[in-house]
Amino acid sequence: MIFCLGFPYPVEVSLYCHSRIAFALVLLAATTALSQVTSSAAFDAQTARGTVVSRLACLDDPAQSYALYLPSQYSPDRLWPILYAFDPFARGKVAVEVYQAAAEKYGYIVVGSNNSKNGPTAPQLAAAQAVWADTHRRFAIDKNRVYTTGLSGGARMATSFALYCYTCSVAGVIAHGAGYPVGQNPKADANDKFLYYAAVGDEDFNYPEIVTLRRKKDERDAPCKVKIYPGPHQWAPPEITADAIEWLELKAMQNGTEKTDPAFVHKIFEQTKAEAAQAGQRSDALNQYYVLRSLVSDFKGLKDVEVTEFQLKLAQLKDSKAFKNAVHQEQREIDQQASLTTTAGAELAQISVGDPSAQAGLAQHIASVMSDLRRHGKSNGRDHLVYSRAFTELWIQGIETGQDEFRNNHLSQAATYFELMANVSPDQPWPLVLLAETRVRAGNKKAALKAIEEAVHRGLKRPQTLTEDPELQPLAIDPDFQRIVAGLSSR
Repeated sequence: MIFCLGFPYPVEVSLYCHSRIAFALVLLAATTALSQVTSSAAFDAQTARGTVVSRLACLDDPAQSYALYLPSQYSPDRLWPILYAFDPFARGKVAVEVYQAAAEKYGYIVVGSNNSKNGPTAPQLAAAQAVWADTHRRFAIDKNRVYTTGLSGGARMATSFALYCYTCSVAGVIAHGAGYPVGQNPKADANDKFLYYAAVGDEDFNYPEIVTLRRKKDERDAPCKVKIYPGPHQWAPPEITADAIEWLELKAMQNGTEKTDPAFVHKIFEQTKAEAAQAGQRSDALNQYYVLRSLVSDFKGLKDVEVTEFQLKLAQLKDSKAFKNAVHQEQREIDQQASLTTTAGAELAQISVGDPSAQAGLAQHIASVMSDLRRHGKSNGRDHLVYSRAFTELWIQGIETGQDEFRNNHLSQAATYFELMANVSPDQPWPLVLLAETRVRAGNKKAALKAIEEAVHRGLKRPQTLTEDPELQPLAIDPDFQRIVAGLSSR
């Protein structure tokens, strides 16, 4: 199992079976070719333009649906780029809204599956196949400008889609908070030639993965851009998603799949020059290096005269002591996070297999380690971001392992993990909701209600979190449960 979910809202995600993904995604495009538009569709694309459609059921399988944004100028008279989005919680509308402004500005269709979420691989593949087939039936899609995007496990799904659907010809991926499928690294593969834009917060526990990926892409001179911004594991903010779409536009002009717009190219070039200058003023050699790399690689063929100047600056910076020290510091932080989490991570894995007395001892030690990490992460120390990432990595591991135990109906072990993660994160309601689910399944409604009340005390706000949770449905007629829900609804 891997840890790639949106803190503070955890879900589990299984390791991808690469051969099954490859086979299923090869079939995916064939399904599109066999499909025919039926007269049962009540959806009117022209009416839907310029608004986010929360749920559009697939024609062949109404249980599968997706959120949709069609730019206000959409017309079937021309072909349009499309972005397939995968959210780790199957929040299609959330994923689409992330891109709405940029999609309107640059004319992209954006769709977000309401079924694909972190977890077993097969349902994710079914959701991707359904959305791909349905959109190709309904909309005028430019086959040369098909892109995927996702957050966390959704980023891994988006990357898998690009890697293994050999007939889909995905042109690029925008990955938020995670990269390639676990165990799969960027390489000179016949199908690993797509554009890759990765966005990651500086507090994201997957930060080491993304900066390592950036190095590997750089070594291969592969088309890649990485944006690091202040923040945790989440969908990137609007200015970052706009930058991602603008990069796709620029690269499409560079490779000839989109007509070159000189004014647009000049604007992006000047913005990138300014970013490189600002990094130099801050003595941020690492960021300056990668911005200069963008000036050289992304504008080749578009701004050749100007690019020559930056090729020399890039070579000089790469040989500089400042850059080498920055690379060394980046690696030191990666190694430090691994050092902070290795022992506690191994102990977390042992809790479910030890005897009760051993479990208690392990839990106590892990709680002490995580409390220390949390304290350092909230300090003003130089390494506070490393400690914050380490804490979150272990927290996610604990939640995810508890969910594994819950899925296998090992309820006592699941409760141990959820209680431990609730204790080490006193401001987070989510572990208590998971604990309540575990107590309900174990038949202890009183304990479940107590956990829910504590979750509300910690800041749980949406009544739907409780009322729409199938595991909590046995509580629906309980007066105390109804009282809690009513209290949330009245806020």
